[in-house]
Amino acid sequence: MDLTDAVAVVTGASKGLGAQLSRMLVDQDATVYGLARSTDRLDALQNHLGPAFHPVSCDVRKEDRVEAAFDTV
Repeated sequence: MDLTDAVAVVTGASKGLGAQLSRMLVDQDATVYGLARSTDRLDALQNHLGPAFHPVSCDVRKEDRVEAAFDTV
């Protein structure tokens, strides 16, 4: 599947299923905004995935943080 020009937002992107989904989407040429609380893990994932992955520090339990994250996207 070619996801060129697609933009995805993945929550929980710093580990587990979220990280794996981010990898799969980037492999299909999507631009991915990965949301998670762990900035260190997000930065490590960006170093691995490259410029198509955009780390966004966000605690999805807090509405104001989610709104700020989507302003970034």
